[in-house]
Amino acid sequence: MLTVVTLPPVADGGPLDGAIRFVARARGEELASGELLTWSNLGDETGRLITVRWADGQATAARAVVGAAIGAAEPGTELHLTANAEVDDRIGERLALFESCGFRLWQEKEGFWWADTGQELPPPADVTVRTIADVGPGRYAQVVASCTAGTLDRIDADAIASMGAAGWAAALIGDAARPEEQDIWFIVGNPGGEAVGYIAVGAFGHDTGTICHVGVAAGHRGHGYVDQLLRIANRAARARGWAGMLSDVDVENRPMLAAMARNGHRAGARPWHRWMYRRVAT
Repeated sequence: MLTVVTLPPVADGGPLDGAIRFVARARGEELASGELLTWSNLGDETGRLITVRWADGQATAARAVVGAAIGAAEPGTELHLTANAEVDDRIGERLALFESCGFRLWQEKEGFWWADTGQELPPPADVTVRTIADVGPGRYAQVVASCTAGTLDRIDADAIASMGAAGWAAALIGDAARPEEQDIWFIVGNPGGEAVGYIAVGAFGHDTGTICHVGVAAGHRGHGYVDQLLRIANRAARARGWAGMLSDVDVENRPMLAAMARNGHRAGARPWHRWMYRRVAT
């Protein structure tokens, strides 16, 4: 008989701190396990992430773990589940499991790999370039907020609607801007000195970087500034000595998908592809 046991919350000061743990067992054998975390990494400050793992052929046990996590959450809490083709196995089974537990697809992101092969990387032209270290986090947040209108990233759009542009920009910087990366969070200005866009680059493992975020102000889109920003990011990756950058883009953000391809970022070069699901606890 399958049973799900709820274990005491983790209290170690680490990423699992406060997480409620669940284990599904039958005849003394552990078939699946998971956690209801106290946070989510999907850009929505109000959400909680559920993680789940299971042995081959034990999707029913995994479904029981997810059900226990849903039942342990406060009613009205937004819950998230994620899958990544480069990280997780059984992707088709995993997505089917999510949907069988009442979760619905929120966002799908295509992975892009940019490799530094020694190719020519021309410097930016006809723009001014400053960093968050130059202008300070307050001014950088203002530029980020000014670029949020009409975003085609679904999770960002939901978070901005919930938190407001200024609140979301402040949260982005507070969560992601590491002191050692203050020189690779850039804003660009047009020839008249007006800030028109930003790009934030960060480390992603030993010798790999990532584009944490990028945006162009609505009134300045369509003038090539996104290409300038991506070229700046490529040059920053080379300056850091990274072998490449692994980033992802909402599959519905067609302008950004095209811009990545134009600037040497290859879709499908790695298995990286992400799915984000959500539902509300009842």
